Amino acid sequence: MAVYTVKQLAALAGVSVRTLHYYDQFGLLKPEFRTANSYRHYGDDSVVRLQQIMFFRELDFSLEEIKDIMSRPDFNPLEALEQHRLLLKKQKERLEGLMQTVDRTVKKLKGKKQMSIKDYYQGFSDEQIEKYRAEVKKRWGGDTLRESEARVIRLGKTKFAALQEQGGKIFQTIADNMDQGPDSKVVQEQVKKWRHWLEYFHHYSDEAALGLGKAFSEHPDFAAFYNKIKPGLAEFFTKAIEYNLTRKK
Repeated sequence: MAVYTVKQLAALAGVSVRTLHYYDQFGLLKPEFRTANSYRHYGDDSVVRLQQIMFFRELDFSLEEIKDIMSRPDFNPLEALEQHRLLLKKQKERLEGLMQTVDRTVKKLKGKKQMSIKDYYQGFSDEQIEKYRAEVKKRWGGDTLRESEARVIRLGKTKFAALQEQGGKIFQTIADNMDQGPDSKVVQEQVKKWRHWLEYFHHYSDEAALGLGKAFSEHPDFAAFYNKIKPGLAEFFTKAIEYNLTRKK
């Protein structure tokens, strides 16, 4: 049988020596024997009993309740350990559930923290952003602006960045095939992709999409954006959209 001093048992269990002294005085955990100079010594039974005490304490039992339970004639250490395990398992499931709730809340709060629409206009000044938003509101109304920005926010920055890249590829492919003409198959395929791509941001009727297409060449900011990809792209893109939607009608 292993023998532990009070200091050794305290270190083994992760409690203070003072706690073990108190358990002794309280009659909850007596040392198995004392030396001539009254030093406390504990054996294997004490280790098991202390473990059970700590389990009960972890489950918020008071010392009085623990003493009453463990002093009963029908108290079975093995059954108690099995019961402890069952309770700890339930507690673990409850804590894991709480952690998942916390994770969802943190994710939601982080999303709210990033909900400023200005965060999605990287590279633009506040003045440019407000100018662009005012233009959208003027052309298509405040409801369209609010719905579009709400969709963008719900997308999140990662999805939004991926869509920006997707849009960039569409515009670049059109620019690379300008020599084929706005009515060419390759260009019209990209216009169809562009119409589908638009739906992530706002639902546009054919009439509204046609108005947007005209704005690409008529509005100086839009025109500058597309012509920066390739000179003449703004007007070419407008013609390609007009061809697609006029032909569709």
